Amino acid sequence: MTGRTAVGGVSGGTGVTGVTGVTGATPDAPRAVPAGTAADVADVNDALLHGQLDRDSVLRLVAGGVRRGLAAAACVVSTLERDGTLVVRAADGRVRPDLVGTGIPVADSPAGEALRRREAVVAGPGPTTAWPGSVPGPVLVVPIPGRERPGGVIEVADVESPGGAGGRRFGADDVRTVGLFAGAAGMAVEHDRGCADLELSAAVLGAPGADPLPRTLHQLSTSALSGTGGLAAAIYLLDDNLTLRRAAGAGPAELLEDGASGAAPNVAQAAVASRAPIVHQHVQPEGRPGADRRTTALVCVPLMSRDVVLGVLCCLCPAGSYPGRRDLAYLSMVAGKAAMTVDSSHLVASAQEKAAQEERQRLARELHDSVSQALYGIALGARTARESIGQEPERIDQPLAYVLQLAEAGLADMRALIFELRPQALAEEGLVAALGKQLAAFRVRHGVRTRAVLGNEPAGAFKVKQTLYRIAQEALQNAAKHADAKNVLVRLDASPTALTLEVADDGVGFDPGASYPGHLGLRSMRERIAELGGTLEIHSAPGEGTRIVARAPTGLWP
Repeated sequence: MTGRTAVGGVSGGTGVTGVTGVTGATPDAPRAVPAGTAADVADVNDALLHGQLDRDSVLRLVAGGVRRGLAAAACVVSTLERDGTLVVRAADGRVRPDLVGTGIPVADSPAGEALRRREAVVAGPGPTTAWPGSVPGPVLVVPIPGRERPGGVIEVADVESPGGAGGRRFGADDVRTVGLFAGAAGMAVEHDRGCADLELSAAVLGAPGADPLPRTLHQLSTSALSGTGGLAAAIYLLDDNLTLRRAAGAGPAELLEDGASGAAPNVAQAAVASRAPIVHQHVQPEGRPGADRRTTALVCVPLMSRDVVLGVLCCLCPAGSYPGRRDLAYLSMVAGKAAMTVDSSHLVASAQEKAAQEERQRLARELHDSVSQALYGIALGARTARESIGQEPERIDQPLAYVLQLAEAGLADMRALIFELRPQALAEEGLVAALGKQLAAFRVRHGVRTRAVLGNEPAGAFKVKQTLYRIAQEALQNAAKHADAKNVLVRLDASPTALTLEVADDGVGFDPGASYPGHLGLRSMRERIAELGGTLEIHSAPGEGTRIVARAPTGLWP
């Protein structure tokens, strides 16, 4: 072996005129990477690592770093598009100002030759270069690596020596230097391609919506077919007995059922058990209309969410075909979306059940504390009155007044509870009526003097009124339970853009800045008003009562 060996190609003998391989120093004696080049490579890698820049910005860093690293006249970085064309994405040095964004010929060109060989080539000066008339010297073309297809090419142009003696000769060390940047360029291109594929897939799958679960799963099954060209697809969900039940599907069901549980092993169950996708090849049975005796592939991808298997997506490929990497990636994406949808549906159902349970418990407590106590008192007062008829008829007014008072209190409580049990009551009767009924029940239940300054029904979105009603309800409960208040004021003010609710009492007060573990009422009020973009003010101090002011936009303006 001589001191000069071919690197990344074979000299001469190419299909493109004027293109050769690259020769240079031996691999065991590489040139040390200059500090400036190392710094440029580090900048590119840092941008990739932190995702600070988009693809073209990274490629501009690459073009500048390569040109400086080789002391070249110019550098151009082009990407290989899905249709097989090359498009200039970045340029640095002596290039035409309008070069970025233009296409570069692939057929019969040095760039095409480098892509075909997947190794570096050198093009001589002249019309074979990417920049005819711009760069008189030779051009080094280095392919950018890619996962399924090359990412593109990096082209470096030398300058012609003074006096027309030609530019310097590119060698293996130059290829090695460009290679330091080519890997990073490939990562940037692949990341951009991956994002584009995901955006395309997301567009096909559609954005998460509020459709019912069966409809969403049916749409996903249909997407599995349209995205892969499959014959049939279905989504099975695990029930409480860990049995797979068909939830949705698209395409002839009998073909898929044969593949899932008939002639082939129960691939779906196996995928669930293994918690990993399975591709199973089998032969369709004879005699079934439309069946093909050729080998058919069945893909089963488990539906995983939060490390729990919820079901499986099955897709039957056309006879004689086998799913590629893109098909598997696409089906995994569909399965992921299905899992997310199912899991979200379960969470919503669980949250609704929990909320309903809590509401039932709260109403049970309210019935026990108000109506039940009132009925007990009425019974007691009636018994006392009956005894007084025979023994002390002159004192019968007292127990009867007591019975009447309790009956009125129980009636007010029942009205308030019935109002809360009817979700549409607030919308039908309005916030002013709802606050009035709440105050009436509060007054008779707790014996607290109340004053309402509510005015006419204000204009506002239902959600805003509902939130203010809940805040008033919470504030009144706090006044009854903790404040030992004798007087309570509820005021409702409206402006064209906002509603303001004020609840004030003359109770014992408290320190708003202190912590009260287990008391979630104030936190609940803050969270409710924050969801509307409003504010909550709490004015209180020990011995000075409490004043709560909730202010929220009406919700009628964008």
